[in-house]
Amino acid sequence: MTQIIGYGSIYYAFPILAPAVAQEFGVAEPFLFGLFSVGLLLGGFAAPALGGLLDRVGAARVMTAGSLSMALLLTLLAFAPGIWTFGALTILVELLSFAVLYDAAFAMLAQKHPADTRKSITRLTLIAGFASTIFWPLSGFLIEAVGWRGTQLIFAASHCLCAGLHYWTMAVPVSGGSTSSVDTSLQKPSSPPVMSPTVARRAFQLLAVGFALTGMAVSAVTVHLVEILRSLDIGEAAYIAAMVMGPAQVVVRVMDATVWRNRHPLFVAILSAAAILAAILLLLLPGPASLLAFAFAAILGAGAGLSSIVRGAVPVALFGASGLGLRLGRLAAIRNVLGASAPFLFAWVAAAYSMTWAVGAALVVSVTGLGALLLLHSHLERLGIVPPLRSKPVRHGMSA
Repeated sequence: MTQIIGYGSIYYAFPILAPAVAQEFGVAEPFLFGLFSVGLLLGGFAAPALGGLLDRVGAARVMTAGSLSMALLLTLLAFAPGIWTFGALTILVELLSFAVLYDAAFAMLAQKHPADTRKSITRLTLIAGFASTIFWPLSGFLIEAVGWRGTQLIFAASHCLCAGLHYWTMAVPVSGGSTSSVDTSLQKPSSPPVMSPTVARRAFQLLAVGFALTGMAVSAVTVHLVEILRSLDIGEAAYIAAMVMGPAQVVVRVMDATVWRNRHPLFVAILSAAAILAAILLLLLPGPASLLAFAFAAILGAGAGLSSIVRGAVPVALFGASGLGLRLGRLAAIRNVLGASAPFLFAWVAAAYSMTWAVGAALVVSVTGLGALLLLHSHLERLGIVPPLRSKPVRHGMSA
């Protein structure tokens, strides 16, 4: 529930609220996305410090404080007298969002379910995949009903609920988890692969670049998803197609929990990056616009759905769960620093040139991200740390 509210109000609602905000303050929409990007950038610099805090004081405490901060900031946003106040508050929201979104939640799950982290992450993201499906139409409805300021007040109240739920999780005891149906040899924090410092450093660098570039592509196209689909001239079907993304995330996460549950998380990360690339490529192909729109949204949803899982599961599988908060903070820093400009640059290229040029640029970024992950897998496969991509899934009770 808290991840649905967090992503829905902080991330997915922004492009829906942006036109009304831009009209009231008399600014261009790309300027608002520029503020959004600045917040992501600064959030990247803050992520390692917040990640270290997750390890030191506990993720549940950090998430409780983060939700209270979001409630306050969104309330202040609702009463922003001008664009500069609105911009400063928007930047603060994005800067602190690390404390309430997936990275913090993954650290909490690693702390509460240390022997079953991957399964817990899959379960969480399976449910939270409905955030876009719920909040895109909800945000549009609320703007029509109470305006963008009233919408922010409703979102602020929802974060008070999140704070209560996060506070409650502090009392949840640490659990070994049930592992009867899932092979946990890839998940146990006590048994990460043995790597030399040099190998571990290079692996982390390649993983960071791969996650950052695929995240940059996803950020660009999901923030502008509705606008991209509108450019295909399919009318109101653009909104219906956009809603396909959420269910696609849920379906692919079910597959991760069943079909790919015994595959190494790095294999799933490569599938995710390949799906994101394929989805963006569809936008540049000729064919029936409606069919391409729905296929694009479904495949993009699948890729984004898996990316949310692997950004927590792969670091655990490769490096172990000890110090996961700091490690996720560093990965988020690199991801945000490289991806912070994505929403603004996409909007600028689309306005200055065309939507086709903007989509083409996102395609190049996604290709490079997939290449980094394939290089990482090839490097670790040669060292015997991960199995070949074409290997059969690991059976229950067998080691990786």
